Amino acid sequence: MPEQIFTATSDADYLAFADLVTEYVQWCRVRYESDPWFVEQVFGYQSLDAELKTLAQAYGPPNGTTLLARRDDVISGGGAFRRFATGVCEMKRLFVPQRFAGQGTGRLLCRELMRTAAVEGYQRMYLDTANLLKEAIGLYHSMGFRECAPYREYPAELMPFLVFMEAPLPGP
Repeated sequence: MPEQIFTATSDADYLAFADLVTEYVQWCRVRYESDPWFVEQVFGYQSLDAELKTLAQAYGPPNGTTLLARRDDVISGGGAFRRFATGVCEMKRLFVPQRFAGQGTGRLLCRELMRTAAVEGYQRMYLDTANLLKEAIGLYHSMGFRECAPYREYPAELMPFLVFMEAPLPGP
């Protein structure tokens, strides 16, 4: 069965997204095993624990959208965007678990997040990611994102590990 992308609307959808985000954090801990402090500090700075309890408010209407991917009745990935400023949104928490990697799910989610944001009236999308997430950086570049100056502040010790990107969004 082909991948299905759908908008999170129910408590069960946001719980599935929370599970993905939690798995993403664990995956980041493995990727940054030589710098474990980085993962703890960046997610602590982003108040991830509090965010996980309020995902529908953080990434749902009216200021955001969460998309989930489903394959064979199993959630295979997810991502979201939220309003950043007038005409500008920020992509957050795009993640495809390793067991679903390499099947185009991340690209499909990224494309649909960008398309949906454009339909909702945004002209530009920002994101930040970690420097060792080479697969994500490659995907973002292939989707039209380019590195940019930091658009948000993080503690100085985190900045060398972060990559900030932006892309124009297609017309709706």
